[in-house]
Amino acid sequence: MAATADAHGVIGPRFFPATIATDDPFAADELALPTISIIRHRDDGSEVTETAYDVEYSKSILPGFALSFEEGYAQARAPGAPSVSGFDNLELTPVLEIARSGEHEFIVSLAFGWEIGGTGTSHAGADAASTFTPRIQFGKGFGDLPEPLSWLRPFALTGTAGYTVAGNGAPHTLEWGGAVEYSLLYLQNSVRDAGLGPELARITPVVEFSFASPLDRNGGATTGTINPGFIWSGQQVQIGAEAMLPLNRATGRNIGVVAQLHFYLDDIFPRSLGRPLFE
Repeated sequence: MAATADAHGVIGPRFFPATIATDDPFAADELALPTISIIRHRDDGSEVTETAYDVEYSKSILPGFALSFEEGYAQARAPGAPSVSGFDNLELTPVLEIARSGEHEFIVSLAFGWEIGGTGTSHAGADAASTFTPRIQFGKGFGDLPEPLSWLRPFALTGTAGYTVAGNGAPHTLEWGGAVEYSLLYLQNSVRDAGLGPELARITPVVEFSFASPLDRNGGATTGTINPGFIWSGQQVQIGAEAMLPLNRATGRNIGVVAQLHFYLDDIFPRSLGRPLFE
């Protein structure tokens, strides 16, 4: 697996796979197509089964600065009611990396999500008003731990926290989450030879968590899911799958699933689509 300074998701000797349920801190050229999730959750007091199909394309504009475009299509079914389906609002998100440390396997970035009101299907729940979410995102590998703790070095942590302001008068919300990762590739290459084959070493067990906490206007309890799963990362593509465990009864009582096929465009097209527009 490539480990150059400007490769996707690489900080020093650490490779961070693109996470599925939460935003990673990298400004890169990549395409998630598709991301498919199925979960039953509560909506206005009733259990709704929702199947969602999402696509996200991220294009680097300058080194360390990218713009992502995300669109989704969802189908919701409630007992005794006809299914409702339609497109989500288009979301644009610029991402700016503001700090990197190869020695400490650390990165911080700023992002600003803009869900463009009126671009989705209104009868399926897409709002006519826009929503704005400034975010801070980070990634930290633990390869700088001392030798007695070398068995912990394959661990890494990513996180994101954002403040959501909806134009429709909905509660202001803290959107927060992250991922705990254990890189078998890092274990094999940078800690000790564990005897893993070349394909097995590309697996990263991961636990993601994605929560929303209303802050005012009687917004209710925190909701979200905890997602254990795995990500297999090749040179140009990754495949991931996670279970979706509801945080509490306010979220629902049923386990969902999410899977994603993800392409590293900066490795697939390093001299064209995978390069920043301006360098």
